[in-house]
Amino acid sequence: MVKVGDVLIRKYPESNYMVYFDRESGMFVRISMSDQEPFWNVNGPELVDISITNYCEKGCGFCYRASNPSGNHMQLQEYSRLMAQAKEAGVLQVALGGGNPNQHPDFINILKVTREYGMVPSYTTNGQGMTEDIYIATKKYCGALAVSWYEPHIEDCAVIEECEKLGIKINIHFLLNLQTLEAAIQLLSKETELLRKVNAVIFLNYKPIHSDEKWCLKENELMKRLLFLVKECKECKVGFDSCMISYLTDLEKELYLETIEFCEAARFSAFIAEDSILYPCSFMRDTQISGINLREATLKEGWQKADIFVSMRKKLREPGTQKYPIDRCRECEKYLFCHGGCQVFNINRCRKG
Repeated sequence: MVKVGDVLIRKYPESNYMVYFDRESGMFVRISMSDQEPFWNVNGPELVDISITNYCEKGCGFCYRASNPSGNHMQLQEYSRLMAQAKEAGVLQVALGGGNPNQHPDFINILKVTREYGMVPSYTTNGQGMTEDIYIATKKYCGALAVSWYEPHIEDCAVIEECEKLGIKINIHFLLNLQTLEAAIQLLSKETELLRKVNAVIFLNYKPIHSDEKWCLKENELMKRLLFLVKECKECKVGFDSCMISYLTDLEKELYLETIEFCEAARFSAFIAEDSILYPCSFMRDTQISGINLREATLKEGWQKADIFVSMRKKLREPGTQKYPIDRCRECEKYLFCHGGCQVFNINRCRKG
């Protein structure tokens, strides 16, 4: 491992790649050490998504965690213990979520502890509970901040304005479903002045865990219009979570393939819930899938040996073993691009049934 100021270069010969990570700018590059694309990190995840609280005052009906004002907080001491495990596993970045993470009573200390263990934190806020001290700590400790895009946009726009004033990198997280497609089109086509103030808009695929499957995305004219606007957007960067990859197959020739990654769960990332239960991804929480108790096992042990992680990697490596989206994935010419999309939910462009 080489450190030059805020730049880290780390080699993973057993995983067939190396990384270049600029802690200041957030630039992260994964470089193969052979002619084969790296499939997973044998030692541990590069990024851990941690729900430090399930507290949220909004109680949105589409929330995949069903977060509400009765949600529990992870204790700071427990978070510190998990950071020690994360450091031992080689984690580089920590994405703090919830719930609304900045309303955790020890939020600023959590940001500080993350940095003390050598990792770069980021988080997503719904806009509530942001204070001057939190903005100062965000600028000092975080790689980036994201704000969720919700009507009526008073709080999220206020966060964007404050971040622009303070020089904090700010992204918009936009949840895409059949109900919100028109609003997404409106954002990219009409809000040009606002978009110039943000680093990127990241579209997230809807997951029907505590909400209705009828709102899952489908390929339609609105979706085609949105993808056209994505290609045309010049005001800021536009990205997608990996759960959206099956909808990007038609854009394959127009995208820089170096910027495209299929599902990273159990390959390069993992999720820890506020009760210290480990899963390959956050969308497995509140399903019939059982996670790993990190009070009984370490993050590295769960990552390397737990059946839930081993089976997830098998699904993503071997066509035809996944439940979703459809059996013909094994013959599809786009398989090497999307690897079957989401392995947990039937939310892909090619649907089962």
